[in-house]
Amino acid sequence: MPELSAQAPVLDGLQAIVFDLDGTLYLQGPLRRAMLGKLVLGHLLHPLQALRTMKALGAYRKAQEALRGAPRSDDLAALQLTRAAEKSGLPPREVSALVERWMDEAPLPILGRYLRPGARELLTWCKQRGLRLGLLSDYPAEKKLEALGLDGLFEVVLCAQDARVGVFKPDPRGLLAVLEALSVAPAQALYVGDRVEVDAQAARAGGLACAIFSRAPAPAGASFRTAADCAALRAIVESTTDKLSSSDRHGTMTP
Repeated sequence: MPELSAQAPVLDGLQAIVFDLDGTLYLQGPLRRAMLGKLVLGHLLHPLQALRTMKALGAYRKAQEALRGAPRSDDLAALQLTRAAEKSGLPPREVSALVERWMDEAPLPILGRYLRPGARELLTWCKQRGLRLGLLSDYPAEKKLEALGLDGLFEVVLCAQDARVGVFKPDPRGLLAVLEALSVAPAQALYVGDRVEVDAQAARAGGLACAIFSRAPAPAGASFRTAADCAALRAIVESTTDKLSSSDRHGTMTP
């Protein structure tokens, strides 16, 4: 696991948790494998179209990674689509249609199968504990949250393509926009993601504490903690809020 060795931010009273979506609240790897199977089966009689589709989707994902760290854009969705069309050599209209079909719509009927075990219970517990919940995704999240049965649990839902964001993580702009909408300071928030090089880096840049879903332990001195599952993440939140309710209200989130 990549290491971020900066000092962990100091929590000054945990009030909110911001969650990533893809790979965090649902298991992205198994879903992608299932979708690949559906794509292949759906194109048994049209193998060339299957290759064309996979080329477009691969270029779209690569364009996203290439745009991480790029300056803010007034139309991030259009910029990513243009980059994907250039990489794939396919018309932008075709790339857009394939992305909408295979990345936006087709996964929805089966998405609930890949909800991270314990996620709904964890979010409900957080709300019962008085914590405010926000969500920041790379792409529009409302339909995915509904398919996962998680709609209505978050006070604020933003994505990188929203006008007030316009940039992918690890730029912290999206995280700070969520916290601004929640009226919560970065020092009072925890960000939960699944990628150290993206999510932990964004949290560190924005001044948030961070937890990463991973079975690997965080390196000594890292700016994040790791949680193998939702039960472990709940323990992190519980220990943090318990600590902050005691006399030591300036404990860090160091491992």
